[in-house]
Amino acid sequence: MRTSDTLCVYCQGQLGEPIFQNVRDRLKISSKDWTFRRCCVCGSAVLDPMPSYEELIAAYPEIYAFDQGPKTGLLSQLFYALETTLFYHPIYRHSVQQTINVTGLRRGRLLDVGGGTGHRTHFFQKTGFRCIVLDMDRRPLRIAKNHFSLTVIQALPENIPIAQGSIDIVTFFHVVEHLPNPISVMHTVHKTLRPDGWCVIVVPLINSGQVRLLGSRWAAVTDAPRHVSLPTSEGIRLLLERSGFRLRLWESVHILDEVGHLSLSLFPSSTSGISCSVPKQILLRMLRIAGGMLTFALLPIAFFIRASLGPSIGIFFGQKS
Repeated sequence: MRTSDTLCVYCQGQLGEPIFQNVRDRLKISSKDWTFRRCCVCGSAVLDPMPSYEELIAAYPEIYAFDQGPKTGLLSQLFYALETTLFYHPIYRHSVQQTINVTGLRRGRLLDVGGGTGHRTHFFQKTGFRCIVLDMDRRPLRIAKNHFSLTVIQALPENIPIAQGSIDIVTFFHVVEHLPNPISVMHTVHKTLRPDGWCVIVVPLINSGQVRLLGSRWAAVTDAPRHVSLPTSEGIRLLLERSGFRLRLWESVHILDEVGHLSLSLFPSSTSGISCSVPKQILLRMLRIAGGMLTFALLPIAFFIRASLGPSIGIFFGQKS
Protein backbone atom coordinates (compact mmCIF):
# COMPACT_ATOMS: atom_id res chain seq x y z
CA MET A 1 0.00 0.00 0.00
CA ARG A 2 1.34 3.42 -0.95
CA THR A 3 1.67 5.77 2.01
CA SER A 4 2.12 9.53 2.27
CA ASP A 5 4.51 11.70 4.27
CA THR A 6 1.47 13.61 5.58
CA LEU A 7 0.14 12.20 8.86
CA CYS A 8 -3.46 11.91 10.00
CA VAL A 9 -4.52 15.05 11.85
CA TYR A 10 -6.58 12.98 14.32
CA CYS A 11 -4.33 10.10 15.36
CA GLN A 12 -0.97 10.82 13.66
CA GLY A 13 -1.26 7.57 11.69
CA GLN A 14 0.15 7.11 8.19
CA LEU A 15 -2.07 8.04 5.25
CA GLY A 16 -2.60 5.32 2.68
CA GLU A 17 -4.34 5.16 -0.68
CA PRO A 18 -6.54 8.01 -1.98
CA ILE A 19 -10.20 7.75 -1.08
CA PHE A 20 -11.29 10.72 -3.25
CA GLN A 21 -9.28 12.29 -6.08
CA ASN A 22 -9.80 15.31 -8.34
CA VAL A 23 -12.18 16.92 -5.84
CA ARG A 24 -13.33 20.37 -6.95
CA ASP A 25 -14.43 23.17 -4.63
CA ARG A 26 -18.23 23.47 -4.92
CA LEU A 27 -17.96 27.21 -4.19
CA LYS A 28 -15.57 27.50 -7.16
CA ILE A 29 -13.11 29.63 -5.20
CA SER A 30 -10.18 27.23 -5.37
CA SER A 31 -9.24 26.15 -8.88
CA LYS A 32 -7.16 23.18 -7.71
CA ASP A 33 -8.00 19.51 -7.72
CA TRP A 34 -7.78 18.07 -4.21
CA THR A 35 -7.10 14.55 -2.94
CA PHE A 36 -8.30 12.95 0.30
CA ARG A 37 -6.27 9.99 1.59
CA ARG A 38 -7.51 7.49 4.15
CA CYS A 39 -5.67 7.07 7.45
CA CYS A 40 -4.33 3.53 7.86
CA VAL A 41 -5.11 3.63 11.61
CA CYS A 42 -8.44 5.40 12.22
CA GLY A 43 -9.83 5.51 8.68
CA SER A 44 -10.28 9.30 8.60
CA ALA A 45 -9.81 11.20 5.32
CA VAL A 46 -7.17 13.93 5.14
CA LEU A 47 -6.21 16.28 2.30
CA ASP A 48 -2.81 15.43 0.83
CA PRO A 49 -1.13 17.73 0.19
CA MET A 50 -2.56 20.07 2.78
CA PRO A 51 -3.44 23.57 1.57
CA SER A 52 -1.03 26.31 2.61
CA TYR A 53 -2.18 28.86 5.18
CA GLU A 54 -2.61 31.40 2.36
CA GLU A 55 -4.69 28.96 0.29
CA LEU A 56 -6.86 28.16 3.28
CA ILE A 57 -7.60 31.80 4.09
CA ALA A 58 -8.29 32.62 0.43
CA ALA A 59 -10.78 29.72 0.14
CA TYR A 60 -13.37 31.41 2.36
CA PRO A 61 -15.84 33.71 0.57
CA GLU A 62 -16.99 37.02 1.95
CA ILE A 63 -20.37 35.41 2.67
CA TYR A 64 -19.91 31.92 4.15
CA ALA A 65 -22.72 31.71 6.72
CA PHE A 66 -26.39 32.29 5.87
CA ASP A 67 -26.58 35.08 8.49
CA GLN A 68 -24.15 37.14 6.40
CA GLY A 69 -26.44 37.25 3.38
CA PRO A 70 -28.34 40.43 2.41
CA LYS A 71 -31.59 41.01 4.28
CA THR A 72 -32.73 44.24 2.63
CA GLY A 73 -36.34 44.50 1.66
CA LEU A 74 -39.47 42.80 2.89
CA LEU A 75 -39.13 39.62 0.83
CA SER A 76 -35.52 39.03 1.89
CA GLN A 77 -36.48 39.41 5.53
CA LEU A 78 -39.41 37.03 5.06
CA PHE A 79 -37.22 34.35 3.44
CA TYR A 80 -34.62 34.75 6.19
CA ALA A 81 -37.30 34.38 8.87
CA LEU A 82 -38.71 31.25 7.22
CA GLU A 83 -35.27 29.67 6.77
CA THR A 84 -34.21 30.30 10.34
CA THR A 85 -37.53 29.23 11.87
CA LEU A 86 -38.08 26.08 9.82
CA PHE A 87 -34.50 24.86 9.37
CA TYR A 88 -31.77 26.37 11.52
CA HIS A 89 -33.55 27.00 14.81
CA PRO A 90 -34.71 23.38 15.29
CA ILE A 91 -31.11 22.24 14.73
CA TYR A 92 -29.75 24.78 17.19
CA ARG A 93 -32.32 24.00 19.90
CA HIS A 94 -31.63 20.29 19.52
CA SER A 95 -27.86 20.69 19.94
CA VAL A 96 -28.40 22.83 23.05
CA GLN A 97 -30.70 20.20 24.54
CA GLN A 98 -28.29 17.38 23.69
CA THR A 99 -25.50 19.30 25.44
CA ILE A 100 -27.62 19.89 28.54
CA ASN A 101 -28.74 16.25 28.64
CA VAL A 102 -25.19 14.86 28.48
CA THR A 103 -23.24 17.40 30.55
CA GLY A 104 -25.96 18.14 33.09
CA LEU A 105 -25.07 21.83 32.83
CA ARG A 106 -27.54 24.65 32.21
CA ARG A 107 -25.28 27.49 33.25
CA GLY A 108 -21.62 28.30 33.25
CA ARG A 109 -19.07 29.79 30.88
CA LEU A 110 -19.24 28.50 27.32
CA LEU A 111 -16.68 29.17 24.58
CA ASP A 112 -17.89 28.57 21.02
CA VAL A 113 -14.77 28.11 18.88
CA GLY A 114 -15.36 29.06 15.25
CA GLY A 115 -18.83 30.25 16.23
CA GLY A 116 -18.94 32.89 13.48
CA THR A 117 -22.12 34.95 13.67
CA GLY A 118 -23.06 33.42 17.02
CA HIS A 119 -26.56 32.43 15.92
CA ARG A 120 -26.35 28.96 17.51
CA THR A 121 -24.41 30.37 20.48
CA HIS A 122 -27.33 32.72 21.13
CA PHE A 123 -29.53 29.70 21.94
CA PHE A 124 -27.03 28.62 24.62
CA GLN A 125 -27.06 32.18 25.94
CA LYS A 126 -30.86 32.17 26.20
CA THR A 127 -30.65 28.95 28.23
CA GLY A 128 -28.46 30.62 30.84
CA PHE A 129 -24.86 30.15 29.70
CA ARG A 130 -22.43 33.04 29.67
CA CYS A 131 -21.11 32.72 26.14
CA ILE A 132 -18.04 33.82 24.23
CA VAL A 133 -17.68 33.45 20.46
CA LEU A 134 -14.16 32.98 19.16
CA ASP A 135 -13.47 33.28 15.44
CA MET A 136 -10.55 34.33 13.27
CA ASP A 137 -12.82 36.33 10.92
CA ARG A 138 -14.02 39.70 12.20
CA ARG A 139 -16.90 39.92 9.67
CA PRO A 140 -19.24 37.34 11.27
CA LEU A 141 -18.13 38.46 14.73
CA ARG A 142 -19.73 41.85 14.08
CA ILE A 143 -23.09 40.08 13.75
CA ALA A 144 -22.45 38.06 16.93
CA LYS A 145 -21.70 41.24 18.86
CA ASN A 146 -24.18 43.70 17.38
CA HIS A 147 -27.16 41.45 16.64
CA PHE A 148 -26.91 38.75 19.32
CA SER A 149 -25.16 40.81 22.03
CA LEU A 150 -22.46 38.17 22.52
CA THR A 151 -18.95 38.62 23.84
CA VAL A 152 -16.56 38.05 20.93
CA ILE A 153 -12.86 37.36 20.52
CA GLN A 154 -11.01 37.52 17.21
CA ALA A 155 -8.18 35.00 17.46
CA LEU A 156 -6.82 31.75 16.09
CA PRO A 157 -8.11 28.66 17.93
CA GLU A 158 -4.53 27.63 18.70
CA ASN A 159 -4.09 30.83 20.72
CA ILE A 160 -7.17 31.23 22.90
CA PRO A 161 -6.63 34.38 25.03
CA ILE A 162 -8.65 33.16 28.00
CA ALA A 163 -7.45 32.28 31.49
CA GLN A 164 -6.68 28.61 32.09
CA GLY A 165 -9.30 26.59 33.95
CA SER A 166 -12.01 29.24 33.49
CA ILE A 167 -14.41 27.64 30.97
CA ASP A 168 -17.06 24.99 31.61
CA ILE A 169 -17.86 23.95 28.01
CA VAL A 170 -16.01 24.46 24.74
CA THR A 171 -18.00 23.79 21.57
CA PHE A 172 -16.90 23.10 17.99
CA PHE A 173 -19.92 23.06 15.68
CA HIS A 174 -18.75 22.02 12.20
CA VAL A 175 -15.29 23.44 12.92
CA VAL A 176 -12.83 20.59 13.62
CA GLU A 177 -12.85 19.45 9.98
CA HIS A 178 -11.55 22.92 9.05
CA LEU A 179 -8.51 22.75 11.36
CA PRO A 180 -5.09 21.79 9.91
CA ASN A 181 -3.85 20.87 13.40
CA PRO A 182 -6.80 19.89 15.63
CA ILE A 183 -4.54 18.12 18.16
CA SER A 184 -2.78 21.40 18.94
CA VAL A 185 -6.12 23.21 19.24
CA MET A 186 -7.50 20.53 21.56
CA HIS A 187 -4.47 20.76 23.84
CA THR A 188 -5.13 24.51 24.14
CA VAL A 189 -8.81 23.85 24.85
CA HIS A 190 -7.86 21.33 27.54
CA LYS A 191 -5.92 24.03 29.40
CA THR A 192 -8.80 26.49 29.09
CA LEU A 193 -11.36 24.13 30.65
CA ARG A 194 -11.94 23.75 34.37
CA PRO A 195 -11.47 20.28 35.93
CA ASP A 196 -14.13 17.90 34.52
CA GLY A 197 -15.02 20.49 31.87
CA TRP A 198 -16.58 19.43 28.58
CA CYS A 199 -15.66 19.58 24.92
CA VAL A 200 -18.52 19.23 22.40
CA ILE A 201 -17.68 18.47 18.76
CA VAL A 202 -20.05 18.23 15.79
CA VAL A 203 -18.50 16.88 12.58
CA PRO A 204 -19.47 15.20 9.31
CA LEU A 205 -18.32 11.57 9.35
CA ILE A 206 -16.51 9.89 6.48
CA ASN A 207 -17.70 6.46 7.65
CA SER A 208 -21.33 7.35 7.00
CA GLY A 209 -24.30 6.34 4.91
CA GLN A 210 -24.36 9.47 2.76
CA VAL A 211 -20.72 8.97 1.79
CA ARG A 212 -21.41 5.41 0.69
CA LEU A 213 -24.21 6.58 -1.58
CA LEU A 214 -22.81 9.89 -2.85
CA GLY A 215 -19.03 9.35 -2.79
CA SER A 216 -17.08 12.42 -3.92
CA ARG A 217 -20.35 14.34 -4.54
CA TRP A 218 -21.05 14.54 -0.80
CA ALA A 219 -21.17 18.19 0.28
CA ALA A 220 -18.64 17.67 3.09
CA VAL A 221 -16.14 16.36 0.51
CA THR A 222 -16.67 19.15 -2.03
CA ASP A 223 -16.09 21.74 0.71
CA ALA A 224 -12.37 21.11 0.18
CA PRO A 225 -10.05 22.87 0.74
CA ARG A 226 -12.00 24.49 3.60
CA HIS A 227 -12.55 20.97 4.89
CA VAL A 228 -8.99 19.76 5.28
CA SER A 229 -10.14 16.46 6.79
CA LEU A 230 -13.20 14.31 7.42
CA PRO A 231 -12.98 12.08 10.49
CA THR A 232 -14.42 8.73 11.40
CA SER A 233 -15.99 8.28 14.83
CA GLU A 234 -12.80 6.43 15.79
CA GLY A 235 -10.74 9.40 14.62
CA ILE A 236 -12.59 11.76 16.95
CA ARG A 237 -12.24 9.30 19.83
CA LEU A 238 -8.48 9.14 19.31
CA LEU A 239 -8.26 12.92 18.94
CA LEU A 240 -9.99 13.38 22.28
CA GLU A 241 -7.84 10.78 24.02
CA ARG A 242 -4.59 12.24 22.65
CA SER A 243 -5.66 15.64 23.97
CA GLY A 244 -6.53 14.56 27.52
CA PHE A 245 -10.26 13.89 27.20
CA ARG A 246 -12.48 10.87 27.77
CA LEU A 247 -15.18 10.27 25.18
CA ARG A 248 -18.37 9.99 27.22
CA LEU A 249 -20.89 9.66 24.40
CA TRP A 250 -21.51 10.30 20.74
CA GLU A 251 -24.80 10.30 18.89
CA SER A 252 -26.53 11.57 15.78
CA VAL A 253 -27.57 15.20 15.33
CA HIS A 254 -30.96 16.61 14.32
CA ILE A 255 -32.14 15.04 11.08
CA LEU A 256 -32.41 18.47 9.42
CA ASP A 257 -28.64 18.87 9.74
CA GLU A 258 -28.16 15.61 7.85
CA VAL A 259 -30.77 16.35 5.19
CA GLY A 260 -29.11 19.74 4.65
CA HIS A 261 -25.88 17.98 3.66
CA LEU A 262 -27.84 15.65 1.40
CA SER A 263 -29.58 18.56 -0.30
CA LEU A 264 -26.33 20.49 -0.80
CA SER A 265 -24.76 17.39 -2.34
CA LEU A 266 -27.49 17.23 -4.96
CA PHE A 267 -27.98 20.98 -5.43
CA PRO A 268 -24.70 22.75 -4.50
CA SER A 269 -25.80 26.08 -6.00
CA SER A 270 -28.19 26.59 -3.07
CA THR A 271 -25.34 26.95 -0.58
CA SER A 272 -24.99 30.32 1.19
CA GLY A 273 -21.63 31.16 -0.34
CA ILE A 274 -23.09 30.93 -3.85
CA SER A 275 -26.72 32.00 -3.59
CA CYS A 276 -26.09 34.83 -1.14
CA SER A 277 -23.45 36.37 -3.41
CA VAL A 278 -25.61 36.40 -6.55
CA PRO A 279 -26.00 40.02 -7.68
CA LYS A 280 -29.61 39.70 -8.85
CA GLN A 281 -31.94 39.26 -5.88
CA ILE A 282 -34.54 37.29 -7.81
CA LEU A 283 -32.00 34.61 -8.74
CA LEU A 284 -30.77 34.50 -5.13
CA ARG A 285 -34.30 33.87 -3.92
CA MET A 286 -34.96 31.23 -6.53
CA LEU A 287 -31.80 29.32 -5.59
CA ARG A 288 -32.55 29.44 -1.87
CA ILE A 289 -36.20 28.50 -2.33
CA ALA A 290 -35.30 25.59 -4.61
CA GLY A 291 -32.72 24.38 -2.09
CA GLY A 292 -35.21 24.65 0.75
CA MET A 293 -37.90 22.75 -1.10
CA LEU A 294 -35.43 20.00 -2.00
CA THR A 295 -34.24 19.79 1.61
CA PHE A 296 -37.69 19.06 3.01
CA ALA A 297 -38.56 16.73 0.12
CA LEU A 298 -35.47 14.65 0.99
CA LEU A 299 -36.40 14.20 4.67
CA PRO A 300 -37.74 10.62 4.26
CA ILE A 301 -34.63 9.61 2.31
CA ALA A 302 -32.34 11.10 4.97
CA PHE A 303 -34.21 9.19 7.69
CA PHE A 304 -33.85 5.97 5.71
CA ILE A 305 -30.11 6.46 5.06
CA ARG A 306 -29.44 7.15 8.74
CA ALA A 307 -31.54 4.21 9.92
CA SER A 308 -30.02 1.73 7.48
CA LEU A 309 -26.45 2.96 6.99
CA GLY A 310 -25.70 5.08 10.05
CA PRO A 311 -25.52 8.82 10.86
CA SER A 312 -23.66 11.16 8.52
CA ILE A 313 -22.98 13.78 11.20
CA GLY A 314 -22.10 13.08 14.83
CA ILE A 315 -22.04 15.09 18.04
CA PHE A 316 -19.27 13.97 20.43
CA PHE A 317 -18.99 14.74 24.14
CA GLY A 318 -15.53 14.59 25.67
CA GLN A 319 -14.80 15.29 29.32
CA LYS A 320 -11.49 16.60 30.61
CA SER A 321 -9.47 13.88 32.30
